[in-house]
Amino acid sequence: MPLVRFKRFFRTLSFARLVCLGFFAAIFLGSFALYISERGELSYVDSLYLSASSICVTGLSPIPLSGLNPSTHWIMLFLIQLGGLGIISFTVIVGFLITKGISRNARFNAFVGAAIDTQTETESLATNEVNRILLSVINISFSIEILGAIGLYLHMPEGAEGNNTRWFFSLFTAISSFNNAGFSITDDLSALRLDPFSLYIVSGLVIFGGIGFPVIILLEKVLLTIFVRIVYRIEVVAETLMMEKALKTGNVPRFLLLPAQFSAILENRIEEYNKHLRGETTRIQSKLLVYGSSALLLFGFIGIYFLERSNPHTFHGMDLVDKISNAFFMSVCSRTAGFSTMDLGHLNDATVIIITVLMFIGGGPQGTAGGIKITTFVLLLAYLKNVIQPSKPVMLFGETVSKYSVAVAIRVYFLATVSLAFVFILLGILDQNQHSLHVIFFELISSFSTVGYSLNLTSQLGDIEKLFYAAVMYVGRVGIFTVLIAATGHSGVPKMGTVDDGVKIQVG
Repeated sequence: MPLVRFKRFFRTLSFARLVCLGFFAAIFLGSFALYISERGELSYVDSLYLSASSICVTGLSPIPLSGLNPSTHWIMLFLIQLGGLGIISFTVIVGFLITKGISRNARFNAFVGAAIDTQTETESLATNEVNRILLSVINISFSIEILGAIGLYLHMPEGAEGNNTRWFFSLFTAISSFNNAGFSITDDLSALRLDPFSLYIVSGLVIFGGIGFPVIILLEKVLLTIFVRIVYRIEVVAETLMMEKALKTGNVPRFLLLPAQFSAILENRIEEYNKHLRGETTRIQSKLLVYGSSALLLFGFIGIYFLERSNPHTFHGMDLVDKISNAFFMSVCSRTAGFSTMDLGHLNDATVIIITVLMFIGGGPQGTAGGIKITTFVLLLAYLKNVIQPSKPVMLFGETVSKYSVAVAIRVYFLATVSLAFVFILLGILDQNQHSLHVIFFELISSFSTVGYSLNLTSQLGDIEKLFYAAVMYVGRVGIFTVLIAATGHSGVPKMGTVDDGVKIQVG
């Protein structure tokens, strides 16, 4: 009887509440697993903090990871992968774990559709489409992570793995990179500081994970379409050769039949898969994320390079190639990952400000990145332009943007700034003037944006402060607007008139 009630309870949950409870439960289960793995050597508060940081793919740790047991590293790896799969997969996985057959529930499928589908607002997903989206996301994640791990294993300098095996260090770093966690089992990536190629591998993994699964799914659909066209052309060439051979000799070599057979098997399956695979972003949002990410990366790279190139504690003494690779690496990781190749406490104040801005903006929605998201930031800029010219609607790339998306972007920014200001005051009181306010603020933004950068404050936090930062990580990962919807039971945004023909943009 209790089990039946339990299933009914979860079937009636809204998408927002399901996600919030799922992440919350995962953090607590992970904390017990970490605590047991360390056999009491790690306090429960530290275990809870580390679990929250892993599930929320933040990367902040109150203790050096190099001193933890190998079993703890494996648990963290699982938690990072689970949390990094994002709202899409996490929701589906929680559904399968909690109650058998929940994916057959139309309400649950609608939850997944609401979370990921920018193409439609009312049509719910079929069960097979939910399963295909999950399978696609997992395939994308694992494929990119494995390729990254192989690249690091083959190229990283000897001894970079420290006391760990080379293959496990490569795997852990690749998974941590793609999921934008920023954890390293050697405590940092200083061993890769003078190895530009390895830094670019990690940077590439971070970028792919942070740009968002909807964009990657769209990329997958584009690549599948291109592949179908290539197969079709090969088939045409093979048929032409078959005709020539048949006319000349009267015989057709068997190998010339293979392309046609291969095409017949693959083409229909790929087209069917491509047709039913949902969850891709709109073309406008893809442009917004690609251009926005590129602009932010360039801004961060130029700022960090010129501010730190003569800093004796950071880039000074490096050759030009290493300065460029480290500046680019720091720019990439500032927005979402938090990997470091040097002590951030030695950075110039202006560099810290640039990193703070990049952390707050973050990456793409429905990916592994944190922050308010690029889409939110760009929509706010477009809205400000609209305020100056109120007669025109909010537009991006010549298209009118949905009023709903603009309304959500404004609310996400407002909620984020007000909440951070409130928590900042509380943390300032708890700190009791032990640290500079800019150090506390940097840690706060890093936690909220699930980045993992720290100006050497994390290890000095008290237990109450750790709980506050863990809560901030949780809200930052789940999404402050999602938490609001879960708490209030409604969307928080009224209908914007009877018709809203603008393009829907995922925000927050």
